[in-house]
Amino acid sequence: MEDISELHGAALREDLSAARNALDNGADVNAFDDTGHTALHYAALQGNIEMVHLLIASGSDVNAHDEKWIGDTPLGQIAGECSYEMAKILVDAGANPRIRGWMQLNALDRAEKRKREEGRRVYELLSQAASRFRP
Repeated sequence: MEDISELHGAALREDLSAARNALDNGADVNAFDDTGHTALHYAALQGNIEMVHLLIASGSDVNAHDEKWIGDTPLGQIAGECSYEMAKILVDAGANPRIRGWMQLNALDRAEKRKREEGRRVYELLSQAASRFRP
């Protein structure tokens, strides 16, 4: 990554203090980096529950996806391997599992392939959440 913001870096390093500092100093919680990710994408990828809560509480868009990169939402990016708890946090915050991203896949498509118990629970959660959104 060539250009990364203080907030993106804090999310990558899982540094809550640095993330709070960046937010207190006016960091744009919904800014995309040069690869089409927000800080929330990185926090979700890291599986960092506290960071995800902080970013959502600070106004992070759980459905952010950089269309110029045909990017995934944070949920779409992690649905194939995330914990149930992480998926639930994003869904409860309004994440739409129907939004298509890279290769025209969405969170439901990615979660559907999961075979283990937690993966099946994630898929069921996303299936239920998808009913709240128009196809």
